[in-house]
This record gives sequence, structure tokens and C-alpha cells, in this order.
Amino acid sequence: MRAAVLHLALLLSLLLGASAQAQDAVPPPPVAKPGTSQEKVQADISTREIAIQSNFTGVEILIFGSVDFSDTRTPAFGSYDVITVVRGPNKPIVVRKKTRMAGLWVNGPGKTYTRVPSFYAVLSSRPIRAIASDDVLRRLGIGLSELNFGRDTTGSPQEQSFRTAMIRLMEDKRLFTADDSGVVFIGRSLFRATVVLPVNVPTGRYVVDVYLFRDGELASKTQGSLEISKAGIEAVIYKMAFHKPFLYGLLGVAIAVIAGLIGWFAFRRD
Repeated sequence: MRAAVLHLALLLSLLLGASAQAQDAVPPPPVAKPGTSQEKVQADISTREIAIQSNFTGVEILIFGSVDFSDTRTPAFGSYDVITVVRGPNKPIVVRKKTRMAGLWVNGPGKTYTRVPSFYAVLSSRPIRAIASDDVLRRLGIGLSELNFGRDTTGSPQEQSFRTAMIRLMEDKRLFTADDSGVVFIGRSLFRATVVLPVNVPTGRYVVDVYLFRDGELASKTQGSLEISKAGIEAVIYKMAFHKPFLYGLLGVAIAVIAGLIGWFAFRRD
């Protein structure tokens, strides 16, 4: 009897020891440290299709989003910044310098840029150079000064002057814009931005990039898109002019002839 009791006690002690060792072998759950970039940005656009008709006078689009898994303990652990970039399809642009010849201003030498965004808007919660370093902005292609237009513009002062002139012309047309306070945070994790598309906005597919920064480092990025196209009679005329130019020319001549005949019949003298 005593031997059986001793055997049972020994068995219980062995089981308890194995259980304790198993518990010690389980690693503790990982603890997220402040600034380890577990955050993720989510964003969307108020509309994904814009139709340009005869009464089109421009439109505003709303970009809104949130920061998932944001650190809400205290601002001392760092702050969030958001940069939103809206970019239209690339197109070639020729920039020429006006020169004076025999008292007249004529087109002088020019430069051709093959990858110029037809529209570019950058909106941020702060000045972009207060959010990230020049190296980070250059690597991500954020900012008017960091755009790659398809040719080396870092060379001579003449190259820089042509680049500056092209950016200024696009800004005058409201096709290049930058707003250092265009992204507004609502609380700590919600944000919104409003992008103005002018009346002369080109058609095509637009890419919307939203970058989340924390303490100067890129924490997350998301991308969306929207389509701008012509609608109604404008779309028919546009497609005919660019895709069927011969038919477009014949139609123009026919309309002119018909208008002339109508005018002749209306104002002829018997």
C-alpha cells in the first residue's frame, strides 16, 4: 500500500514538472514598440468616373481615409502625416523660348519632354519637406521638383530654365498644384483631402496615391484610380476628330456648304 502511494506521488510530480516546462517553453506574445510601422493606411475616392459634357465647369473630388492600427496612447510616440498625389496620364510637351528677331517675337530653341503628367496635384498635412527628407521624396517621386519628365533636367542652367518654365506654364493652367495644408486630419486616424479639377482637365486614367508617414519614414501606401472621359455630343466629335480625321474633315466641309446654302436662300433677292 505504501509503495503504491509513493508511486502515485512520483507520477504526479513528474506530470507537474512536464507541465511547468511546457509553459516555460511557450514564448511570450510579441509586444509592438512605438514606431515599428504596424499602421496601415486605407483610402477611397468620392467618385471614380467623371463625365465631361458641354456644361462642365470643373469638379472637386474628395479623398478620404483612415489609419488602421494607429497608436493612440500619446502623441509623444510620434505623429502621422499624409501626402496625397493625384497624377494624370503622361504626354509629350515641347517648350520653346521666345526670341526677338527683326523686331518680332518668334519661337526659338526648344526642349521636348516625353513624360509630363497632364495633371499633377500634391496635397499634404504639412509642407512635404517637413514630413520627409529630400532623398525619400526623390525616391518616391513626390513633389513638383522631384518629377521625372523623361529627360535629364539636372544639367545646365538652360535645362533648369526650360523645366522651370514648363512647370510655371502648367501651374498657370491650374494643371500643376501643390497644397501644404490640403490634407486635414479629423482626430488622430481619420483624414480627408479635396482636389480641384479645373475646366480644362485632360481626359484619361488618373492615379491617386496616398502615403502615410510617421516620424519622417514611410509607414504605408495605398493606390486608387479614377477615369475622366468626354460624354454626349462632345465625345462623338472628339473621337471622330482624333480617330477618323478624314470623315471629320468631310463633315466639317458639308456643314459649311449647308450653312452657306441656307444663308444664300435666306438672304437672296428675287
